[in-house]
Amino acid sequence: MKILIDAFPLTAPKSGVGYYTYHLLRTLHNLYSCSNDFVYFYGRKFSKKIAERQTAVDIAARATLKSLIRDPYKFTQPVKELVFKLGSKFINPDIYHETNYILLPYTGPQVVTVFDMSIKQFPETHPKQRVDFFNKYFDKRIHNANHILAISEFTKREIIEFTDIPAERITVTHLAQPENFYVPEPEDIKKFRKQKRLPEHFFLYLGNIEPRKNLITLIRAFEKFSSKNRETKLILAGGQTWLSEPVIKEIENLKLTNKVLLPGYVDETELPLWYASALAFLYPSKYEGFGLPVVEAMAAGTPVATSKVSSLPEVAGEAAILLPPDDTDAWAEAMVQLSESSEKRAELKNLGAERAKLFSWKKCAETTFGVYKKVASA
Repeated sequence: MKILIDAFPLTAPKSGVGYYTYHLLRTLHNLYSCSNDFVYFYGRKFSKKIAERQTAVDIAARATLKSLIRDPYKFTQPVKELVFKLGSKFINPDIYHETNYILLPYTGPQVVTVFDMSIKQFPETHPKQRVDFFNKYFDKRIHNANHILAISEFTKREIIEFTDIPAERITVTHLAQPENFYVPEPEDIKKFRKQKRLPEHFFLYLGNIEPRKNLITLIRAFEKFSSKNRETKLILAGGQTWLSEPVIKEIENLKLTNKVLLPGYVDETELPLWYASALAFLYPSKYEGFGLPVVEAMAAGTPVATSKVSSLPEVAGEAAILLPPDDTDAWAEAMVQLSESSEKRAELKNLGAERAKLFSWKKCAETTFGVYKKVASA
């Protein structure tokens, strides 16, 4: 079977879509390349090689270039579609898999991955150009898909709600932590804290600094907590987006600049050490298609507290403290419990480790390939 996959997300700044594409492609290749032909599309060219994820330097350069162009989609999409349309006719695959919401022009069997419906639910949390692009292409092309891959049962329900596509045309393929994720040794954690100049006691959030992540609630809860505990700090690790300013301003207004730290982008290779160095991982997001950092933290042996909305209860199960996203008192109380009770931390650590075992890229790839076979033979 010849399979054409859109690998363009690998050329973009690191994100959940790029993470999914990278790990899925590598796992599919490892499992099925002996008897199948994989071809990857990178926007301007086709290749049989899986590109590595971009480095932080590449991401910074791309972000600078993007800031100079008001509407990049206006220039990039027509070229991308033309190259794909011509190239796919020449390649003539048995199936085309679009990894990032918007199907490209194609008349054969096709599958698309949808991560969430946040642009429909919360358009104000996305740049206007992205919303306009999504609304222009998503609704009129999603029905061209023979089958849809959703990253959670929650996302599947959202797709049905917004598109009226029947449930039997949607298959859930959960995400997972990298196969090489591990629980760091205490000595390695100690060295990492020293290397990064991290406080001995801190709570960690890891992800983009953006409105949907609900970080202002977390900061306000931390202020209440820190009035009783002056030793523990809060680290908000991740890239700043176009709407990061209110978060920075809230930290300044509450005079927490010495207690709430913003180290910026965190390299993927260091993720287990960041998670394991923290007292607990706090993820107050209001909306997630999956919530991958929750599973990553559990796999690294870190206690988790997260919101009890969207897909997060589905992912965390009973292995995390689940809280109303906007209840600052509840979040502050959870911080007190997590900082003072070593028994609670140990309980969540053990539950989380078992929960994380339920998710794997092998399982995701096997389910995905099963959909390929079903669609290609229909």
